Amino acid sequence: MKSNIKKLFQQSLKFESIFKESEKNIPSSNERSTSHMSNLDIYKQQSSRICIFPLDIRENHSGNYSKYIETTLTHISELQNINFEYALEEPKIHEGVPIISSEKKILLLDLDETLIHADFGENFIDDKYDAIIKFKSKNEEKEKNDNFGENDSTWCSLSDEEDDVHSVGIFVRNGVNEFLKEANKYFDVGIFTASVKEYADAVISFLDPQNKLFKYRLYRNNCINFNDSFMIKDLRIFKNIDLKKIILIDNSMYSFASQINNGILINSFFNDKNDTELNNALEYLINFILPAEDVRDVNEQFFNFRQIMNDLKKCK
Repeated sequence: MKSNIKKLFQQSLKFESIFKESEKNIPSSNERSTSHMSNLDIYKQQSSRICIFPLDIRENHSGNYSKYIETTLTHISELQNINFEYALEEPKIHEGVPIISSEKKILLLDLDETLIHADFGENFIDDKYDAIIKFKSKNEEKEKNDNFGENDSTWCSLSDEEDDVHSVGIFVRNGVNEFLKEANKYFDVGIFTASVKEYADAVISFLDPQNKLFKYRLYRNNCINFNDSFMIKDLRIFKNIDLKKIILIDNSMYSFASQINNGILINSFFNDKNDTELNNALEYLINFILPAEDVRDVNEQFFNFRQIMNDLKKCK
Protein backbone atom coordinates (compact mmCIF):
# COMPACT_ATOMS: atom_id res chain seq x y z
CA MET A 1 0.00 0.00 0.00
CA LYS A 2 2.86 2.37 0.79
CA SER A 3 4.16 1.88 -2.72
CA ASN A 4 0.89 3.24 -4.10
CA ILE A 5 1.21 6.38 -2.02
CA LYS A 6 4.84 6.72 -3.02
CA LYS A 7 3.81 6.58 -6.64
CA LEU A 8 1.19 9.26 -6.11
CA PHE A 9 3.59 11.63 -4.38
CA GLN A 10 6.68 10.61 -6.38
CA GLN A 11 8.57 10.49 -3.14
CA SER A 12 8.72 8.32 -0.04
CA LEU A 13 6.22 9.32 2.60
CA LYS A 14 7.06 9.52 6.28
CA PHE A 15 4.04 9.34 8.49
CA GLU A 16 3.72 12.06 11.09
CA SER A 17 1.33 11.73 14.02
CA ILE A 18 0.70 14.93 16.02
CA PHE A 19 -2.39 13.95 17.91
CA LYS A 20 -3.94 11.00 19.72
CA GLU A 21 -7.26 9.42 18.89
CA SER A 22 -9.89 9.40 21.60
CA GLU A 23 -11.54 6.12 22.69
CA LYS A 24 -11.75 4.71 19.18
CA ASN A 25 -14.84 2.58 18.47
CA ILE A 26 -15.96 2.68 22.12
CA PRO A 27 -19.13 4.75 22.53
CA SER A 28 -19.44 6.64 25.78
CA SER A 29 -22.51 6.40 27.98
CA ASN A 30 -23.60 9.79 26.68
CA GLU A 31 -23.30 8.64 23.07
CA ARG A 32 -25.30 5.45 23.61
CA SER A 33 -28.42 7.53 23.91
CA THR A 34 -28.63 10.68 21.81
CA SER A 35 -32.33 10.64 21.09
CA HIS A 36 -32.85 13.58 23.44
CA MET A 37 -30.11 15.64 21.79
CA SER A 38 -30.41 18.06 18.91
CA ASN A 39 -28.38 17.41 15.78
CA LEU A 40 -26.21 20.41 16.61
CA ASP A 41 -25.50 19.00 20.08
CA ILE A 42 -24.59 15.64 18.55
CA TYR A 43 -22.11 17.36 16.23
CA LYS A 44 -20.56 19.24 19.16
CA GLN A 45 -20.22 15.98 21.07
CA GLN A 46 -18.60 14.22 18.12
CA SER A 47 -16.16 17.03 17.38
CA SER A 48 -15.15 17.49 21.02
CA ARG A 49 -13.63 14.01 21.03
CA ILE A 50 -11.10 14.82 18.32
CA CYS A 51 -8.02 16.97 18.87
CA ILE A 52 -6.18 18.15 15.76
CA PHE A 53 -3.33 20.62 15.63
CA PRO A 54 -3.48 21.89 12.04
CA LEU A 55 -0.36 22.67 10.07
CA ASP A 56 0.57 26.32 9.76
CA ILE A 57 -0.36 27.62 6.31
CA ARG A 58 3.34 28.45 5.85
CA GLU A 59 3.86 24.69 5.53
CA ASN A 60 1.96 24.78 2.22
CA HIS A 61 4.64 25.80 -0.26
CA SER A 62 5.97 24.28 -3.47
CA GLY A 63 8.90 22.55 -1.80
CA ASN A 64 6.69 20.95 0.85
CA TYR A 65 3.51 20.34 -1.16
CA SER A 66 3.43 16.53 -0.89
CA LYS A 67 4.24 16.50 2.81
CA TYR A 68 1.56 19.11 3.49
CA ILE A 69 -1.02 17.03 1.62
CA GLU A 70 -0.03 13.83 3.40
CA THR A 71 -0.20 15.27 6.90
CA THR A 72 -3.35 17.29 6.31
CA LEU A 73 -5.23 14.38 4.73
CA THR A 74 -4.20 12.23 7.69
CA HIS A 75 -5.90 14.79 9.92
CA ILE A 76 -8.95 15.10 7.69
CA SER A 77 -9.44 11.32 7.65
CA GLU A 78 -10.07 11.56 11.39
CA LEU A 79 -13.10 13.75 10.68
CA GLN A 80 -14.93 11.36 8.41
CA ASN A 81 -17.22 10.01 11.15
CA ILE A 82 -18.37 13.49 12.12
CA ASN A 83 -21.65 14.64 10.59
CA PHE A 84 -20.82 18.20 9.63
CA GLU A 85 -24.29 18.60 8.18
CA TYR A 86 -25.48 18.79 11.78
CA ALA A 87 -23.15 21.78 12.31
CA LEU A 88 -24.99 23.56 9.52
CA GLU A 89 -28.00 23.83 11.78
CA GLU A 90 -26.24 26.75 13.49
CA PRO A 91 -28.36 29.71 12.26
CA LYS A 92 -25.51 32.19 11.87
CA ILE A 93 -23.80 29.98 9.29
CA HIS A 94 -26.57 30.75 6.82
CA GLU A 95 -26.58 34.51 7.30
CA GLY A 96 -26.03 36.25 3.99
CA VAL A 97 -25.78 33.06 1.93
CA PRO A 98 -27.12 33.92 -1.53
CA ILE A 99 -29.73 32.03 -3.52
CA ILE A 100 -27.89 31.05 -6.70
CA SER A 101 -29.76 30.47 -9.93
CA SER A 102 -26.91 30.66 -12.44
CA GLU A 103 -26.34 28.06 -15.13
CA LYS A 104 -22.60 28.63 -14.85
CA LYS A 105 -20.34 26.70 -12.54
CA ILE A 106 -19.55 28.47 -9.26
CA LEU A 107 -15.93 29.40 -8.53
CA LEU A 108 -15.33 30.35 -4.90
CA LEU A 109 -12.01 31.92 -3.95
CA ASP A 110 -10.34 32.16 -0.60
CA LEU A 111 -8.91 35.59 0.19
CA ASP A 112 -5.93 35.55 2.57
CA GLU A 113 -2.81 33.82 1.24
CA THR A 114 -4.77 32.89 -1.89
CA LEU A 115 -5.42 36.25 -3.57
CA ILE A 116 -3.55 38.53 -1.16
CA HIS A 117 -1.45 38.51 1.99
CA ALA A 118 -2.25 40.98 4.76
CA ASP A 119 0.85 41.67 6.82
CA PHE A 120 -0.84 41.96 10.22
CA GLY A 121 2.27 40.62 11.92
CA GLU A 122 4.48 43.14 10.09
CA ASN A 123 6.76 40.33 8.95
CA PHE A 124 7.49 42.09 5.66
CA ILE A 125 7.46 45.67 6.90
CA ASP A 126 10.68 46.47 5.02
CA ASP A 127 9.05 45.58 1.70
CA LYS A 128 6.81 47.91 -0.25
CA TYR A 129 3.14 47.05 0.22
CA ASP A 130 0.83 47.04 -2.79
CA ALA A 131 -1.77 48.88 -0.73
CA ILE A 132 -2.74 49.94 2.78
CA ILE A 133 -6.21 48.70 3.69
CA LYS A 134 -8.26 50.55 6.32
CA PHE A 135 -11.30 49.04 7.97
CA LYS A 136 -13.51 49.38 11.00
CA SER A 137 -14.03 46.58 13.47
CA LYS A 138 -16.94 45.79 15.69
CA ASN A 139 -16.38 46.30 19.40
CA GLU A 140 -17.14 42.67 20.18
CA GLU A 141 -14.33 41.54 17.86
CA LYS A 142 -11.87 43.80 19.66
CA GLU A 143 -13.08 42.70 23.08
CA LYS A 144 -12.57 39.04 22.15
CA ASN A 145 -9.06 39.86 20.87
CA ASP A 146 -10.15 38.06 17.72
CA ASN A 147 -8.09 38.07 14.58
CA PHE A 148 -9.43 39.87 11.53
CA GLY A 149 -7.74 37.84 8.82
CA GLU A 150 -7.74 34.10 8.45
CA ASN A 151 -4.38 33.39 10.04
CA ASP A 152 -2.85 36.41 11.75
CA SER A 153 -3.62 37.12 15.37
CA THR A 154 -2.40 40.71 15.59
CA TRP A 155 -3.65 43.99 14.21
CA CYS A 156 -2.49 47.56 13.99
CA SER A 157 -4.36 50.85 14.20
CA LEU A 158 -3.60 54.13 12.48
CA SER A 159 -6.66 56.03 13.65
CA ASP A 160 -8.49 56.93 16.83
CA GLU A 161 -9.07 53.87 18.98
CA GLU A 162 -12.51 55.23 19.78
CA ASP A 163 -13.46 54.81 16.14
CA ASP A 164 -12.01 51.27 15.98
CA VAL A 165 -10.41 52.03 12.61
CA HIS A 166 -7.48 49.80 11.72
CA SER A 167 -5.11 49.47 8.82
CA VAL A 168 -2.87 46.79 7.38
CA GLY A 169 -0.45 46.58 4.48
CA ILE A 170 -1.22 43.98 1.84
CA PHE A 171 0.60 42.22 -0.96
CA VAL A 172 -1.45 41.24 -4.01
CA ARG A 173 -0.70 37.96 -5.70
CA ASN A 174 0.71 38.11 -9.21
CA GLY A 175 -1.93 38.11 -11.91
CA VAL A 176 -4.96 38.64 -9.68
CA ASN A 177 -6.66 41.17 -11.96
CA GLU A 178 -6.12 39.10 -15.10
CA PHE A 179 -7.24 35.94 -13.33
CA LEU A 180 -10.47 37.49 -12.04
CA LYS A 181 -11.41 39.09 -15.35
CA GLU A 182 -10.79 35.90 -17.31
CA ALA A 183 -12.49 33.64 -14.75
CA ASN A 184 -15.61 35.80 -14.87
CA LYS A 185 -16.03 34.96 -18.55
CA TYR A 186 -16.68 31.33 -17.70
CA PHE A 187 -17.71 31.11 -14.02
CA ASP A 188 -19.79 32.89 -11.44
CA VAL A 189 -17.03 34.05 -9.11
CA GLY A 190 -17.36 34.64 -5.38
CA ILE A 191 -15.26 35.07 -2.24
CA PHE A 192 -15.44 32.55 0.59
CA THR A 193 -13.14 33.71 3.37
CA ALA A 194 -12.64 32.81 7.01
CA SER A 195 -11.90 36.45 7.74
CA VAL A 196 -14.29 38.86 9.43
CA LYS A 197 -16.65 40.80 7.16
CA GLU A 198 -15.34 44.31 7.87
CA TYR A 199 -11.76 43.47 6.98
CA ALA A 200 -12.67 41.21 4.04
CA ASP A 201 -14.99 43.80 2.49
CA ALA A 202 -12.23 46.41 2.62
CA VAL A 203 -9.85 44.10 0.76
CA ILE A 204 -12.51 43.05 -1.75
CA SER A 205 -13.35 46.68 -2.45
CA PHE A 206 -9.70 47.29 -3.26
CA LEU A 207 -9.54 44.30 -5.61
CA ASP A 208 -12.93 45.03 -7.17
CA PRO A 209 -13.63 48.78 -6.83
CA GLN A 210 -16.44 48.69 -9.40
CA ASN A 211 -18.06 45.65 -7.74
CA LYS A 212 -18.15 43.65 -10.97
CA LEU A 213 -15.85 40.70 -10.29
CA PHE A 214 -17.38 39.01 -7.23
CA LYS A 215 -21.03 37.97 -7.29
CA TYR A 216 -20.97 36.35 -3.86
CA ARG A 217 -19.31 37.10 -0.54
CA LEU A 218 -19.13 34.67 2.35
CA TYR A 219 -17.27 35.30 5.58
CA ARG A 220 -16.12 33.77 8.86
CA ASN A 221 -19.65 33.44 10.20
CA ASN A 222 -20.45 31.17 7.23
CA CYS A 223 -17.68 28.74 8.24
CA ILE A 224 -17.73 25.85 10.68
CA ASN A 225 -15.29 26.63 13.48
CA PHE A 226 -13.81 23.26 14.39
CA ASN A 227 -12.79 23.42 18.05
CA ASP A 228 -11.08 26.80 17.49
CA SER A 229 -8.44 24.91 15.47
CA PHE A 230 -9.43 25.64 11.90
CA MET A 231 -12.35 26.77 9.74
CA ILE A 232 -14.28 24.47 7.41
CA LYS A 233 -16.11 25.96 4.44
CA ASP A 234 -18.92 23.47 3.99
CA LEU A 235 -20.45 24.02 0.57
CA ARG A 236 -23.80 22.55 1.60
CA ILE A 237 -24.77 26.00 2.84
CA PHE A 238 -25.80 26.56 -0.79
CA LYS A 239 -29.17 24.87 -0.71
CA ASN A 240 -30.12 25.11 -4.38
CA ILE A 241 -26.84 24.28 -6.14
CA ASP A 242 -25.58 20.80 -6.97
CA LEU A 243 -22.10 20.28 -5.51
CA LYS A 244 -20.93 18.95 -8.87
CA LYS A 245 -20.93 22.59 -10.06
CA ILE A 246 -18.92 24.22 -7.23
CA ILE A 247 -15.17 24.71 -6.97
CA LEU A 248 -13.31 26.22 -4.00
CA ILE A 249 -9.71 27.40 -4.44
CA ASP A 250 -7.97 27.70 -1.08
CA ASN A 251 -4.47 27.53 0.38
CA SER A 252 -5.74 25.53 3.36
CA MET A 253 -6.92 21.98 2.71
CA TYR A 254 -8.79 22.07 6.01
CA SER A 255 -11.16 24.58 4.39
CA PHE A 256 -12.64 21.94 2.10
CA ALA A 257 -12.41 19.02 4.52
CA SER A 258 -16.16 18.37 4.20
CA GLN A 259 -16.02 18.14 0.40
CA ILE A 260 -12.45 17.17 -0.39
CA ASN A 261 -13.07 16.75 -4.12
CA ASN A 262 -14.59 20.21 -4.54
CA GLY A 263 -11.34 21.85 -3.53
CA ILE A 264 -8.29 22.99 -5.45
CA LEU A 265 -5.28 23.48 -3.20
CA ILE A 266 -3.10 26.46 -4.06
CA ASN A 267 0.25 27.24 -2.47
CA SER A 268 0.21 29.90 0.23
CA PHE A 269 1.13 33.37 -0.97
CA PHE A 270 2.96 35.97 1.09
CA ASN A 271 4.99 38.34 -1.08
CA ASP A 272 6.63 36.27 -3.83
CA LYS A 273 6.79 38.51 -6.90
CA ASN A 274 7.58 35.52 -9.12
CA ASP A 275 4.49 33.54 -8.12
CA THR A 276 2.57 31.96 -11.06
CA GLU A 277 -0.04 29.93 -9.17
CA LEU A 278 -3.09 31.86 -10.40
CA ASN A 279 -2.05 31.46 -14.02
CA ASN A 280 -1.67 27.71 -13.49
CA ALA A 281 -5.04 27.54 -11.74
CA LEU A 282 -6.75 29.42 -14.57
CA GLU A 283 -5.44 26.99 -17.18
CA TYR A 284 -6.73 24.06 -15.13
CA LEU A 285 -10.12 25.68 -14.62
CA ILE A 286 -10.68 26.46 -18.29
CA ASN A 287 -9.26 23.27 -19.78
CA PHE A 288 -10.59 20.72 -17.31
CA ILE A 289 -13.14 22.08 -14.84
CA LEU A 290 -15.19 24.11 -17.30
CA PRO A 291 -16.14 21.19 -19.59
CA ALA A 292 -16.59 18.71 -16.71
CA GLU A 293 -19.97 17.19 -15.99
CA ASP A 294 -18.94 16.80 -12.34
CA VAL A 295 -16.01 18.87 -11.04
CA ARG A 296 -15.44 16.35 -8.24
CA ASP A 297 -14.62 13.56 -10.67
CA VAL A 298 -12.09 15.69 -12.53
CA ASN A 299 -10.44 16.89 -9.32
CA GLU A 300 -10.08 13.33 -8.06
CA GLN A 301 -8.53 12.21 -11.33
CA PHE A 302 -5.94 14.98 -11.12
CA PHE A 303 -5.22 15.30 -7.41
CA ASN A 304 -6.23 11.89 -5.97
CA PHE A 305 -7.09 13.47 -2.61
CA ARG A 306 -9.75 10.88 -1.80
CA GLN A 307 -7.56 7.97 -2.86
CA ILE A 308 -4.58 9.26 -0.90
CA MET A 309 -6.73 9.75 2.20
CA ASN A 310 -8.16 6.24 1.93
CA ASP A 311 -4.69 4.74 1.45
CA LEU A 312 -3.38 6.61 4.47
CA LYS A 313 -6.24 5.23 6.60
CA LYS A 314 -5.49 1.67 5.46
CA CYS A 315 -1.82 2.04 6.37
CA LYS A 316 -2.55 2.86 9.99
